Amino acid sequence: MVRTFLIGLGLIMSLFGLNDIFTTRACFVSSNPQPGKSIYAPPTAVTVTFSEELTPQSTISVVSTVKLNSSGEPIYSGGEKVSTSSAIDIYDPKHRTLKAILMLEPPSGLYRVDWTAIAAKNEAGRFGSYYYAAGMAIPDHILREGKNSLREEDINYFDEINCLKALSLQV
Repeated sequence: MVRTFLIGLGLIMSLFGLNDIFTTRACFVSSNPQPGKSIYAPPTAVTVTFSEELTPQSTISVVSTVKLNSSGEPIYSGGEKVSTSSAIDIYDPKHRTLKAILMLEPPSGLYRVDWTAIAAKNEAGRFGSYYYAAGMAIPDHILREGKNSLREEDINYFDEINCLKALSLQV
């Protein structure tokens, strides 16, 4: 009896595991600016394109982690948000691109792009981040993180439920 119960429980757990493995998630494909790149001047917008169509609950934000003062010395801001709005890019007919509009004339410095991508097909979530620099070089220790600073992870089932509840509470 106990053996049959344990075998049944094992099969059920395997089904949950297989479901998670085969769940379609929106994965990072490309971005502008690219992860780990240094550009001459801060952009007016940041875009990140994913492998799947996204739901409107998907989010993107850009934060300044280091600013350069007028003499070129770094000022560590600790994560000041510089994006003023974000949404699915209206110019992407496949609805796979998130776009963040940045404040007017953001300062030169080091920026982090954060996102949560929720696939339209099954509402499975994925989140990630990367760094880019404007008017300065990216520190080597940041380039060693992930692939050119790109990090991306799945939202597991329980986190996904809490994430979707939190997103619905924000609306």
